[in-house]
Amino acid sequence: MSGEWAAIVGAQVCIAALVVLVVMIVRLDRAVADVRAANDEFRAEAEPLLAELREAVRAADYELDRIDAIVSGAERVTGRVDAASDLAYRTFTSPVVKALAVGTGTKRAVQRLKGGEPPPRTRAAKKGRKAS
Repeated sequence: MSGEWAAIVGAQVCIAALVVLVVMIVRLDRAVADVRAANDEFRAEAEPLLAELREAVRAADYELDRIDAIVSGAERVTGRVDAASDLAYRTFTSPVVKALAVGTGTKRAVQRLKGGEPPPRTRAAKKGRKAS
């Protein structure tokens, strides 16, 4: 008789486990349905936003290309201005320095011819004057 009771208790435990499993499966099914609904809602909201985002990226890319072209043009202009200023510097400085040297030499020669000979200027004398 104790074997029959053990079989009845075992059957009841199996039935209870089966009921628990059925309840769990029903809850999982509801959770999956909720997740699917949330997924569909997310997709419905995300698609227009993604399209808008793609358009914004295209516009930003276009503007970036324009800015790149402007910067490239500015770099070319800067290079040309640098070259022109260097050319102007080389063109004007050499004749100006030569003209000043000729003017100074002429001034000294005229002073010597007049009889008032100026003292010779040396680098050491110039350095001594700057230090005082």
